[in-house]
Amino acid sequence: MRTRWLQWIGLGVAPLAWALSTELSQITPYIDCRQNIPWSAVFCGATLFVSVAGIAAARAVSPGRVQTKRFVVDVGFLIALAFVFALLLQEAATMLLDACQR
Repeated sequence: MRTRWLQWIGLGVAPLAWALSTELSQITPYIDCRQNIPWSAVFCGATLFVSVAGIAAARAVSPGRVQTKRFVVDVGFLIALAFVFALLLQEAATMLLDACQR
């Protein structure tokens, strides 16, 4: 049961982390300007770490010789990599752009 659950982590964790980061990036610039602390970068970095941990957990599973399970793990890995790339770009934007300028 444990490996079946871990196989689907790559498909679910990274997109959820990206969605959470996107929603938080709509709120946190207002907090950043008031407190002069880069909470946007902190939250984006945390979701980036969570999505990379999800990739590592999904790749740690060795489904054996069953081709459909291997396919699920590989597709989950590729989808998670795309979302990690999006999170990296979001992190770069929060580090480079000033949140107080509109």
